[in-house]
Amino acid sequence: MRKTLLMTAAALAAGIISTQAQVYSQNIVGYINVSVGGNGYALIGHQLDLGDGTNGISNVFATGLASDVNDVTNSQILLFNPVTSQYQTLFYFNAADAATDWGGTSAGFYDQGGTFYNTPLPPGKAAFIYNPANANPLTVTMTGTVPQATNIYTISQGYNLLSLTDPVVTNLCGSLANFTGTSDVNDVNNDQILLFNPVTSQYQTLFYFNASDAATDWGGTSAGFYDQGGTFYPISQPVASAFFINHIVAGTETWTNTFSF
Repeated sequence: MRKTLLMTAAALAAGIISTQAQVYSQNIVGYINVSVGGNGYALIGHQLDLGDGTNGISNVFATGLASDVNDVTNSQILLFNPVTSQYQTLFYFNAADAATDWGGTSAGFYDQGGTFYNTPLPPGKAAFIYNPANANPLTVTMTGTVPQATNIYTISQGYNLLSLTDPVVTNLCGSLANFTGTSDVNDVNNDQILLFNPVTSQYQTLFYFNASDAATDWGGTSAGFYDQGGTFYPISQPVASAFFINHIVAGTETWTNTFSF
């Protein structure tokens, strides 16, 4: 899964007005391209805000998907339900194919009964895009503005599918992203991160240790994610990537970070 990012700062400082009285936006806008391999899956994090108040999936993923009036090679989106740990699968149709097959009036995602879906997918959330029966990769484009705010993720017991809210590459446990999960010196209740490999369609599972537990268990010097042999992984996720956090213990925990550009 290859990703590219183009951003432009319309203005970097507030209150700057030229002699022609031109007013500039302070928003950082741009687009992200994500490659979805032939006959493959890509786990895509949504990191740009459409500004429409919903960030619905049929608006977020509106460019680069495959539609097929015969319902064979349509791109699919898989939405994870953390309550059931199951996926809802929906199928992409452009406006013409949707009108022919379902009497639909909008391009976007439909279930197998022809019901249109525009389920919210705000920044910080993620979904799988599947490119079935197509040997060639697809390039999916997401557009919008870069969110600038304090982000509070509520991580529930079980599996949570997450992305950073902003298109930055940084250590998840560093000072910027600031992930501080549940650590256990006995190696039982540690939070886990599951990283998806689109080539193998397999996950790498790593375990969170705070600095004290890492020092005790592995002789480590850093809080972060370790494998079962004590190797430290300073995880820096690419733009538009996503991951699962498996929170073992009962109850919720919060993860707070702030991005400002």
